[in-house]
Amino acid sequence: MENTPKTDEKQPNPLAANLRKFREEKGLSLDEVAKKAEISKAYLWELERDSAGAKKPSAAVLMKIAAALSRTLADLLNLPTVQTAEGPIELPASLVRLRDRLKAQGTELADSDLQDLARTRFRGAQPQSADEWHQLYLLMASSSRRPSK
Repeated sequence: MENTPKTDEKQPNPLAANLRKFREEKGLSLDEVAKKAEISKAYLWELERDSAGAKKPSAAVLMKIAAALSRTLADLLNLPTVQTAEGPIELPASLVRLRDRLKAQGTELADSDLQDLARTRFRGAQPQSADEWHQLYLLMASSSRRPSK
């Protein structure tokens, strides 16, 4: 039998591991990060030890912690990103699914294409499914290939 991971096995909570790792990389104590993030030291301690992911901090708390550690939410949560001149751009889950689908089919999206797609907004919104992202990608690709007059 092959050694494939079971789908019901829980992966360790990336937030817990990353909080401690990033705090220690900056040489900060729990107390220093808690003060910078304006949260209690006890709560930060609990988050760092929450390997099961039972704690569900709010987005506001996560933003404060990320700022205190000079990191992004994507860094804290191990979310996929692409790097741009302006900094990292978090890739929506549906765009990650498109990237992975195309890669499995033998077509890799260039980082520049991912950056362009991740920045795209229409009336403040983005595509919600991998299929919608694919349609947008095909439209952008076809319009960029048009000969200039």
